[in-house]
Amino acid sequence: MTLEREVLVLQHSSSVRVWDNQYLDWSLVRHSSLKTAGLYLDSSETSVAIIDCSDTEKPSFRLERWLDNYEGVFWIAILSQCQLLKKEWQLFVAMHCYDYHTTPVSEERLFITIGRAYGMTRLKNKLNLSFQRGEIVGRHEKFQNTLIYLQSHKGECLTLSGERGTGKRLLTKSLAELRGLQFLELDASRIDPAVYISRFNSIVSKCSEKPICLYINGVELLPRYVQHHISGCASIDNIKFVFGCKVSSNELDELDAFVPEFLLLLNKCWIDIPPLRDRGKDKLILAKYYLYKLSRELGKYSLGFANDAEDAIEKYSWPGNVTELIEKVMSGLSCSETDYLNAESMELDDKLTPESSNLSLRKAREEADALAIKRVLELVSGRPGRAAELLCISRASLHRLIARYGIRR
Repeated sequence: MTLEREVLVLQHSSSVRVWDNQYLDWSLVRHSSLKTAGLYLDSSETSVAIIDCSDTEKPSFRLERWLDNYEGVFWIAILSQCQLLKKEWQLFVAMHCYDYHTTPVSEERLFITIGRAYGMTRLKNKLNLSFQRGEIVGRHEKFQNTLIYLQSHKGECLTLSGERGTGKRLLTKSLAELRGLQFLELDASRIDPAVYISRFNSIVSKCSEKPICLYINGVELLPRYVQHHISGCASIDNIKFVFGCKVSSNELDELDAFVPEFLLLLNKCWIDIPPLRDRGKDKLILAKYYLYKLSRELGKYSLGFANDAEDAIEKYSWPGNVTELIEKVMSGLSCSETDYLNAESMELDDKLTPESSNLSLRKAREEADALAIKRVLELVSGRPGRAAELLCISRASLHRLIARYGIRR
């Protein structure tokens, strides 16, 4: 007997679309309002959903905020061909959806996509990476191992070691949410040592009301008498201590900055968070994630990065790590007037090394494409319709390539 699996159909368009479901192992659950769809998702284990927006002029801010609450769902958008030509819908699909189908919809192809999405949810559950959600983005092996280790940790004390901007606070906050703990923090660089112990005691007193995850950042700056005090409270019930440290485990003994009992706490479980420069393709993955996120918040519909920006992102050493990357993306969005952010707008143009940037086949193909488009546009006096015909591509594709390569007409 095949187990029936439910798929939410959120009918967000004005017209009513009904699919004749011929697949007995799938059950389509239809809702037309965000409120009722939200109640259904909150009370079910549905992981795949269809959202029909084919008659909607543009994605509303309310809809996008609502979808942010259900990032664990694999959404399949139903859109028209005309909608896909608009930047706001391209960004909507890139930001929120697993896949999309254009109208008129082939039911057979749609259910193939549903099957693939369901397979992806099973793979995600098998990897047991519930920790990786929201802004915790990354596929590099070192970072994945960090997440797995964090999720499996059962003790009361944990030390996260990493450079500034690697995400120690964000990881701690996500860990607290995962365990159902209240997140509180103390940062030694921002608190006067004279009042540090009183603030610490104030937080500890709250643990009787609700279990707490206390993030103590900048432990290398703590005076010894504060270290003594924290060490004496480490066994208190209902508190999980997470220590943030910029010092590597190899440097601990050389510093002579910690009292023995506090050093013992730090060494109970030590996790090194890799710097961004050591995370390979994660640099570009994170950049794209924050580009989509920040462009939506700023109301700028950027479609992606230009080629020179992608090259610069991959080659730059990122001494400020993820924090610096976010700042560069924000800077680029604030001054860019094009569909694609380039290296100059992100102030990364001087980080490129032209000698090595022309070695890849991808780069060579892109340069050839740009040259062909320029020549055809000159041949047809800048008429995009005729140029698209000669290049054997759609007008929409031509406009995207013109913007991506920065071609002047």
